[in-house]
Amino acid sequence: MPVNSESQFQGVIDEIPHIAVDYFLNVQSSLALFLSHCHADHMKGLDSHDLYHTVRTKPGLFIYCSGTTKKILTDWPIYSKLAPYFKVLELNHTVKIDFPGGYCSDDNSSKIGFCVTSIPSGHCPGSVMFLYEGPFGTVLYTGDFRIAKGDSRKFQAFMSNPSRPEYGLKTIDHVYLDCTFCTDSAKTFPSRQTSVDITIDLVSSWIAKSPEHKVLFTLAGRGFGAEFLFVEVYRKLKLQVHTSDFKHQIYSNLSDIKNAISRQRTTSIHACETMMSSKKQSPCFKDSNKVLTIRLSTQWHLMDGKNIDNRVLVGEEGGIQRVLFSMHSSLEEIQDMVQTLQPRKVTPIAKPDLVTKEKIAQLLNCKVAMPTSRFRSRNHDD
Repeated sequence: MPVNSESQFQGVIDEIPHIAVDYFLNVQSSLALFLSHCHADHMKGLDSHDLYHTVRTKPGLFIYCSGTTKKILTDWPIYSKLAPYFKVLELNHTVKIDFPGGYCSDDNSSKIGFCVTSIPSGHCPGSVMFLYEGPFGTVLYTGDFRIAKGDSRKFQAFMSNPSRPEYGLKTIDHVYLDCTFCTDSAKTFPSRQTSVDITIDLVSSWIAKSPEHKVLFTLAGRGFGAEFLFVEVYRKLKLQVHTSDFKHQIYSNLSDIKNAISRQRTTSIHACETMMSSKKQSPCFKDSNKVLTIRLSTQWHLMDGKNIDNRVLVGEEGGIQRVLFSMHSSLEEIQDMVQTLQPRKVTPIAKPDLVTKEKIAQLLNCKVAMPTSRFRSRNHDD
């Protein structure tokens, strides 16, 4: 089920035309930039010379992100030069942003100033949602998110008065929504904890066979998102996970993760696969009957005929064990957020290629508008 993400959302928040979110190409006219998390489809242009030149030469222009995201990018060589221009938004704290006078055509900073609150999104380390509030109304940008049913109403940022929950939730005018799995085939997913518990049981039984038996988590070593698993493996099995040198450098500065990972190749559990690795390879060992390969994924399980009975764990030819482990919300979780917040309008920032705007509107029972291109204007009412 291909997901169209890069070509859809180009960082435009219709209500705040002077900012760019999760898109860093052609942002010379932007007065504030926002990054929700460190995944490539949300970082397009972040490594470009044009962006570096823009932030260096435009006083007061910053890239707002979480503290964890800043730590990751500061330790990532191709992004480290941007370190002075990352500005941390503390979780669940509201910050007022005022643009300098003279930058905008109406030269009225009171009209373009706004408040922003960063909210944990449950997707990967450092991932956040952005809640924007100002003269334009209240707008939520979810980035990629995984929030369990019922949890949306617990976030204080959504409450009209956090000290008086009985007052209900704020009116949300527009949600820019992660609709990656807004499709009938992704109705429900196991909780992340369920997937992790099943994975840990599988790991424990395999490595108990002998000291030579090893486990390789494929895909987990490539991007960010499996760190919750690493932490739980360490907590329950007291075993560290071997990662690549690049990942170790980043993880070693993240307090929640650093104790769970290792540079020692002798450990029994590995997530050191590189982009060039094949299904059962890592820099530490090659094809072996004593290597159990576990692949954490979601898309594979949704393919026709692959997982017809919705199992969390599926064995595959060649000895690979596939665990249904999602970093994105299921359809029911997406629906729960929309039903809780009751936005006036939703714009999908990512969706399956074959799912139409009309289908999303039907599934969410909400008005849906497609993203505005950075290179053209749009009537907001279409």
